Amino acid sequence: MAEEDETVRVILGAGKSSIKHAYSLLKKHYDSKGKVPNFTDSELLNESLSNSNVAIKALHREYKKNGVDFLSRELPDGKTELLFHAKDRNMILATTEKVMRDMQANPQKYLKKEKAIQPEKGKKELSLKDEIKIAKQEQQEMLKNVADKAVNKTLGKGKSI
Repeated sequence: MAEEDETVRVILGAGKSSIKHAYSLLKKHYDSKGKVPNFTDSELLNESLSNSNVAIKALHREYKKNGVDFLSRELPDGKTELLFHAKDRNMILATTEKVMRDMQANPQKYLKKEKAIQPEKGKKELSLKDEIKIAKQEQQEMLKNVADKAVNKTLGKGKSI
C-alpha cells in the first residue's frame, strides 16, 4: 500500500496560537480515539507562535529534517494559519510531538536569543570622517592600479605609448 501525500491546514484562533493548541487540533484530525501524550504545562508550549520567531524557525528546521513542509502566517483577523504537507501522513503528528518533547527538554533552544553585538576588544570604532578618508584612499589606489594595468596591457601588445 503506497502512502499518499498529506496536506493539513490548521487555523488557530486569536489567543490560541500556541504549539499546544496546534497539536490538539492535529491529534483530533489524525487520531481522535488515540491516547494523548501527557505534556506538562509549560510557558513555552503555551507561548503564541505569532510572537516567537525563534520558535517558528526551530519548528521549520525540525519539520524540514523530518520531511514535512511547514508554513505559518498571520491572518488579517488575528488568527494564525499553519500549513503542513508531508509524503507520510504520520510524520506531521509525530514530528509535532517530537518538537513539543524537545521544547520541554531543551527550552533554551526555543527561547529568544537576544545578544547585543559588541565590537571586538582591542579594535577601535572609526568615526565617520575616518571611514570616508579610508574609502577615498582605497578608491584612489584602485584607480591607480586600473591605470597601471591599462598601460601594461598596451605595452604588452608591442605598441608604444
